[in-house]
Order: sequence, then C-alpha cells, then structure tokens
Amino acid sequence: MNKTVLLIEPTIRPIGVNNLRNHFNVVVASDGSEETIINMINTHKASAVIVRTEEITKRVLESCPTLEVVGMHGVGLDHIDVRSATENGVMVLNAPSSNYTSVAEHAMLSILALSRNLLVSDSKVRSNEWRYREIYFPMEINAKTLLIVGMGKVGQDLAKKAKAFNMSVLGFDPFVSESEMKLHGVVKIEDLNGCLSQCDFISLHAPLTKGTHHSFSYDQFEAMKETAFIINLGRGPLINEEALFVALNQKKIAGAALDVLEQEPPSPQNPLFKLENVIFTPHFGGDTLEAKDRCSESITQEVGNAIQGRISRNLVNHHVIGNARALNKKSQLEGVN
Repeated sequence: MNKTVLLIEPTIRPIGVNNLRNHFNVVVASDGSEETIINMINTHKASAVIVRTEEITKRVLESCPTLEVVGMHGVGLDHIDVRSATENGVMVLNAPSSNYTSVAEHAMLSILALSRNLLVSDSKVRSNEWRYREIYFPMEINAKTLLIVGMGKVGQDLAKKAKAFNMSVLGFDPFVSESEMKLHGVVKIEDLNGCLSQCDFISLHAPLTKGTHHSFSYDQFEAMKETAFIINLGRGPLINEEALFVALNQKKIAGAALDVLEQEPPSPQNPLFKLENVIFTPHFGGDTLEAKDRCSESITQEVGNAIQGRISRNLVNHHVIGNARALNKKSQLEGVN
C-alpha cells in the first residue's frame, strides 16, 4: 500500500510533484490553515507533509498520529515546532543546499542597487529630473568593507562574490571557526557591535533564534556609519523595524534593502514604506526558478527516503532517531500498513 504525502497550495514545482507521484499517493490541501492541515492529514492518513511558508504547530503534530515526516521546502524552520516534532516522533527535513546561490546573488544585487541609489535614480529619470545626476553621486563598492552576519552556505557564497568586486569581507558567526572563514577570504569578527563602525555594508543571513531576535536595533544603528547600508535576507525579526525607521528617517544610516519583514505580508501602513532609502522585495531572494526546481527535487527525494525507512541526510532533529515515541509510532504504523 502506497503511503500518502500532503502538499499545500500554492505548492512546490512540478518536478517535485511528479517525483512524488511516481512513488506515493499525493493529496493537495487548498490552504495552509491549522484546521485544514489536520483534517487533510487525518482524512488521508498522510505519512508526510511538505510545507513552504505554512506553520506546523504543536497541535498539528499532536493531532496527526500517522504523520512521520515534515519536509520544509527551503532552509528556515522558524514556523515548524521542531521540539514538538521530536517529542512526537516526527522527522523534520529541509533542503539547505538548494537556494544559497540565489540568495547570495540577491544580496550582491542589493549591495549594488543601494550603492547607486538605483530605484530613486530610475524614478527621477521617469519624472523628468535628469539633473539628479548633478545632486546625487553614487558610491563604488570597490575596496569597501562588507560585514556578513551568518557565515553558512549563503554567507560563504556571498563572500566569494564580494571578493570578486574587490571588497574587504568580515564575517560574524559564533559557530564558524576563524580557519574556515579564512578559506573564503573572510576575517572573523568576535565582537559584532565593536566592528559596526568599520562597515560600509552589512548583510544579514543568520537564522531567527532567541539570541538573534532584534540583534540589530537602536544601539547597532547608532554605531554604524552614516554612509552605511544594511541588507536583510535572513529573517525579518533580526531587525527592530521601529529602530530601523528612526535610523533611516534621521539619516543615521544611508539605506536598507529588505527581502524579509517582521510581519509578512506587511501592513500597507508600515512606516518604512514612506521612505525613499529602502528597497523592498517580497521574501523571494531564494525563489529563482533554478533554486525552486532544485529545492522541489531535493525535498521530495529526502521525504521519500525518510518515509521508506532510509535516514535522510537532511534530517534536522537527529534526536528523533531512537526516540521511544518514534519507535512506538513506527511499529504501530507497520501494523496498520
């Protein structure tokens, strides 16, 4: 009897859907609400669910006894209750190597667009204000200093791209060694706040945790150069948006590029929208067609491996292996199947 995998609209790329349909029953939920997910998993006795932005809560995990695997179509796991998944014997998988190139390219695009004030320049030309070129003078990024906060795959790829533009690259990440950063031409920084005054660009690629929440707030913006720019392609709450608004509005820093926000989708009344020195994109730094195809192919392959009893290389909650509840669930499910 084939196992069932639940997808949620808007769902993954066709390459992934077809991959699943070759081996499993596939059902699709019309929306990602908690009630819909629970009802669909229990109605179809689904063994796995693959999510993009939907929340997998403690209630979902405790209410769905057939659920064995949660697959994240991407990297970030802040909307999945990983601890509850482990407690309930559910494996959590992600696709960490699928979109880092796309995110790093987007960060490099942001650096260049900010340095040339690209959006404002475009609007001035369209408004017949050609003389803007006599008022505003763009900045070269050659020989400028970039601080990368979060030196995982994205940070490492961004460092390579920035070095090609002859930028000096600093890295802050408590979990990456000085020797590993050196391999990428990056100088490791131990004191984040202490180095902010040196930086022309700061690019955020850290995960959202209790320790990183609002890691950039009033004090950090006060420490930055007035000519400096900040870029966020990590998670919205890494930045305190109230503090960012003050810093941008009072020209304490020069500008920002935000692919992520504290509230997504944002309120139309977000005060940051009133400012010219911010570039916004809708949390799609990693959503190129190439990355989405890689991600869909990777996560469906790994979810398939997991529900067929093969340990996935992308298992996030390793403690679930050997978990008494997981073993008990497995024996019960084998009895049913």
